[in-house]
Amino acid sequence: MESPLGFATFLGCASNFKKIYVAGTYNLSTMLNQLPVQQSTWMVVDEDIYGVKAPKGYTDLTSGVKHVFVAGKAGNTELFAGAHAKSIDPITLN
Repeated sequence: MESPLGFATFLGCASNFKKIYVAGTYNLSTMLNQLPVQQSTWMVVDEDIYGVKAPKGYTDLTSGVKHVFVAGKAGNTELFAGAHAKSIDPITLN
């Protein structure tokens, strides 16, 4: 929500009745534990969170996420292995 990418994705998903997870914390463990409860299939993350090496068991928490918009470069990920990722510049939205 802090960048044009986050806000545009939120508006796009809301207008098309899609669930998107908007993190209310920077604590990765708390954020990942909230994903199954929210049942969101869309997520916007920065390249650092996308590429983080998560401890064992956290990939199960992200299995419901099917689409990830990565603010920056989408490198390799273990955390969102089952999701389709798209790299987007968070300011210009290109």
